[in-house]
Amino acid sequence: MINSQDKISQLEMLVAHQDKQIADLSDMATEQWKEIDLLKTQVRFLVGRLKDMESSAGDDKLGDAKTVTEMAAAEKPPHY
Repeated sequence: MINSQDKISQLEMLVAHQDKQIADLSDMATEQWKEIDLLKTQVRFLVGRLKDMESSAGDDKLGDAKTVTEMAAAEKPPHY
C-alpha cells in the first residue's frame, strides 16, 4: 500500500506537470493572439486596397460598377 509520503510526492509531481502545461498553454495562447492581431491588420489593409481598386476601376472604365462582382460582370472576357 502507498504510504502518505509517497502519495504526497505523487500529487506534488502531478501539480508540477500541470503547472508546466498551463504555462505552455498560456505561451501558446499569447503567440496565437499576436498572430491573430497581425492577420487582422493584414485583412484591414487588403480590404482598404480592394476598396481603392474598386473605386478607381469604377471611375476609370466601368461606370457605375461598385463591387468586384459587378466589375467582373461589366468586363468581357478576353476570348469574346
